[in-house]
Amino acid sequence: MTCREHEQQGGYMSTARIEKLRAGTQVEKFPICIEKVRLMTESYRQTDGEAEIIRRAKAGAHILDNITIFMQDGELIVGNGASKYMGVEMEFYYGPWPTSEIVALKGEGWSITDSDLSQVEEMNEYWKGKSMIARIGESLDDERLWPFMQTGIVLAPWKSKTEGSGGGYAESGMGIGPGFYLMCVDFEKVIGKGLLGIMREAEEELKNLRYFNPGSVEKGHFLNAVIISLKAIIRFAERYAALASQLAWKEKDPLRKKELETIAETCKWVPANPARSFREAIQALWFTMLMVSPSTTAAIGRMDRYLYPFYKKDVADGRITDEEVLEYLQCLRLKDMELNRISGAANRQKNAGMAKWHNCTIGGVDEQGKDTTNELTYLILEAARRCPTPHHTITLRVHEGTPEALMLKGIEVVKAGIGMPAFIGDKSYIAFLLGQGVPLQAARDYVMCGCLDVALPGNSRIGPYPMFIVSMVLEITLNNGVFAKTGEQLGPRTGDPETFKSFDELLKAFETQWKHFSGLNAEYNNLFTRANAELFPDPFRTVLTADAIKVGKSLLDRTYLLENLSVLNNVGTMNVADSLTAIRKLVFDDKKYTMRQMRDALKANWEGYEQLRKDCIAAPKYGNDNDYADEVPVELYRFLAEMAESFPTVVGGTHKASAISISSQWPGGAQTGATPEGRFAGACLADGAMSPVRGMDTCGPTAIFKSAAKINQDALQATLLNMKFHPTALKTEEDRKKLASLIKTYFQMGGKHVQFNVVSRETMEQAKKEPAQHKDLVVRVAGYSAYFVKLTPPMQDEIISRTEQQKT
Repeated sequence: MTCREHEQQGGYMSTARIEKLRAGTQVEKFPICIEKVRLMTESYRQTDGEAEIIRRAKAGAHILDNITIFMQDGELIVGNGASKYMGVEMEFYYGPWPTSEIVALKGEGWSITDSDLSQVEEMNEYWKGKSMIARIGESLDDERLWPFMQTGIVLAPWKSKTEGSGGGYAESGMGIGPGFYLMCVDFEKVIGKGLLGIMREAEEELKNLRYFNPGSVEKGHFLNAVIISLKAIIRFAERYAALASQLAWKEKDPLRKKELETIAETCKWVPANPARSFREAIQALWFTMLMVSPSTTAAIGRMDRYLYPFYKKDVADGRITDEEVLEYLQCLRLKDMELNRISGAANRQKNAGMAKWHNCTIGGVDEQGKDTTNELTYLILEAARRCPTPHHTITLRVHEGTPEALMLKGIEVVKAGIGMPAFIGDKSYIAFLLGQGVPLQAARDYVMCGCLDVALPGNSRIGPYPMFIVSMVLEITLNNGVFAKTGEQLGPRTGDPETFKSFDELLKAFETQWKHFSGLNAEYNNLFTRANAELFPDPFRTVLTADAIKVGKSLLDRTYLLENLSVLNNVGTMNVADSLTAIRKLVFDDKKYTMRQMRDALKANWEGYEQLRKDCIAAPKYGNDNDYADEVPVELYRFLAEMAESFPTVVGGTHKASAISISSQWPGGAQTGATPEGRFAGACLADGAMSPVRGMDTCGPTAIFKSAAKINQDALQATLLNMKFHPTALKTEEDRKKLASLIKTYFQMGGKHVQFNVVSRETMEQAKKEPAQHKDLVVRVAGYSAYFVKLTPPMQDEIISRTEQQKT
């Protein structure tokens, strides 16, 4: 019986194995470990004076040869991301770890032994001055960039030039960090060629290299680093083969003994050699994910495409069944749950709920434009339904020919309450890529990285991706360039708003301020890029990109087919849009209030100006298919897209415009004063990019789609539209078909993305009161899902307060 036939007869339940492994991921305390950084430091002490990329390759090899490895009872895919189960490894690449930051973590569900804690100060001393923050801090001049970084317009506000916003990172993954990239490596290179095949190419290139031309010496270092790295990864897999053999020898249960023997054989073969079966291919995939981690934004790519040939052959040969494939896919989800990251307190606020984006892109079209839906597409969705963990993320590409059955399957999984898959439109994403000069066939193979950013497998990478709080720029505009918190003149003098005679004058002043501060953001991005390039050259991630061995440069020292390295990403744009619309309506068009009254009301946080606030709230709002309200966001996003392209990057190319929020709407709102759409000072900003301000969309989902479709989303690298439905809104098949049709129509109108929470306000409010009874409740935050009870109270409230649609 096929998977679909089983499903029609009532669906599946997870196996006992999966339930046990899933329960194991729900730990009370996540361990913070220092074994990896201790090994890293040991190696660095021994390689002082060598080329940085060689030092990093040798350090990575030292880690892989010596770090503690283990296997969980019953698991079918092996490879741990830290020296302790569900742990994170402390790192000092980003910045130092003050004791106060670690103590704060211990109060938030993390643990560290006293012995390890006592060694942190020693590690801080060794890595002092070697961090990315310290390198960037050297270039922050006191007149422009340093004051800007302290404002918090780019989250989180810096406290010092050596420590940034405070705290480093602790992450899971066996690769060398810090991994500040949104990218999808070419998994097919590992699965189809094997690391030995790649290594032979590097050895041949090195053999033929002659040190005559500029860059030839650096190319030699790169190739040697690649060879060192690949050999170490092969040895690492062989360690697991040996461990599995030892466990098999001791195992009494004949079924588990056979599984362990299979694991041993698999790890002896992959990732060194090309995969020969589905089991080997998915294990090679996982080893690759471990090596491109630490990274919360390492994409899984189009798994239903590159694993499909192995699935199809194994099923045809009778070597595997759909049930077994489903169990492996669920095991992959649970392995991904083991990879985590934590940071300092200020940075944690913009990544609430242990945010992570290991995005698996399914569906879509092939290079010739034909639909790629296959059996594995459905199985990946079914695995998520059976194993409803927040990770890994799934994103479903939708085009005109996407089968209705796939749309309904996706909505069925959404209805299960895990906030995935997200739905994205091929039309808009491919249009963006074509606008960037990417050939059509290559554009059709795009994937999602991070939340919703477009990438080409092995042919792009995104680095700096700051959260820019644009609502703070509106405040500065209304104060003629003065940053009200300090009284400093940080922006240009664009005029006293009380003297403006037209709305166009105000809009021009705002866009002038916006471009000024975005330029400072772009300069910071370039400093970020060079600091990473100089401090953290990356042999393994790079070798899994296009023409890596021939080019012979690390991924931040070269360009790619899609050159979208640096991003200008704005948070709170819809608050600004509704604010400008309110001023336009009440001050300039209706002349009901003066600009002075508006400014005084904002300074007073609306106290004594209650009627003015009511009128501001009653002004037309985005998200209701009102042309008057929608004109301003259309203009703002047009300006953002064109402005981003005006700022060059240090590798060549220009910045790209994007619009996601993660959970930055909360800390961004906390440092923004009252805004003219009626928001109080400190209140949370609007989520995402295309999402209306909470509670301001009153005309249903169709009106939201129509408003969003007026914006030229083709010009943006990513957009995000959150919607929340009450479970009863998708009760019948007719309801689900109607939503599927709405999604397709929106994408045909130019929409880029939409995602859904299908959980009632009552359930979430109960979970706040009784977290222990709701520890499995999953919600969609932004471009990721998270356990509701692990979110901060402000983010819980933000999701609860999103408009709840009662019908499609």
